[in-house]
Amino acid sequence: MPPRPAAMAAEENRPPLALFTAVYDYVAQGEDELSLRRGEIVEVLSKDANISGDEGWWTGKIGDRVGIFPAVYVTEEDPLAVTSVIGDVDPPRVSFSELKLEEVIGVGGFGKVYRGYWNDEVVAVKAARQDANEDIEVIKDSVLQEAKLFWMLQHENIVSLKGVCLEEPNLCLVMEYARGGPLNRVLSGRKIRPGILVDWAIQVARGMAYLHVDAPISLIHRDLKSSNGE
Repeated sequence: MPPRPAAMAAEENRPPLALFTAVYDYVAQGEDELSLRRGEIVEVLSKDANISGDEGWWTGKIGDRVGIFPAVYVTEEDPLAVTSVIGDVDPPRVSFSELKLEEVIGVGGFGKVYRGYWNDEVVAVKAARQDANEDIEVIKDSVLQEAKLFWMLQHENIVSLKGVCLEEPNLCLVMEYARGGPLNRVLSGRKIRPGILVDWAIQVARGMAYLHVDAPISLIHRDLKSSNGE
């Protein structure tokens, strides 16, 4: 058998493309970031935080554009499948006048998270980050899409969505409030018995198994850590 050309051998050994679909719109905030449009196909070049510069951020390519982007904005699901499942989902609307915001309890890629009250119930309010150069309609659509995804998730180990506020400029998700604060603070604050730690680990595993296997749309958390209360 004649030897194969080097180019052919290299082509066969090349790893398959890691193609993901953007679930939400994302407007780049810096020159090194990659803007996403919902439904766009993104070739993921690296998931290494040492390359992207931050946990939860990947390096990707769309056409000739290369940059970093928040991993939670993409999914391996086919865009048509995602659209068909979430298209008719209609989470409850919440008027901003019904919300009372208290202290900030977290900050992430989505924006700030507040402890607050809604109908005399303690809730977590995730306020969408807004920048001057962003189209408010794009942000509103992204918030609605995330609300639809959360509304489909029903599991005792996943914080639930109460409703969504789409009253400009107050775009936010109203979520179940997880009492006790971030897990990393609990772990560093006192010694926890091994049995309790195992029980907590099992609860986390059950929640992740639901997202991966049993949820209406298979989802990967991609930012699972003790400081993340979701």
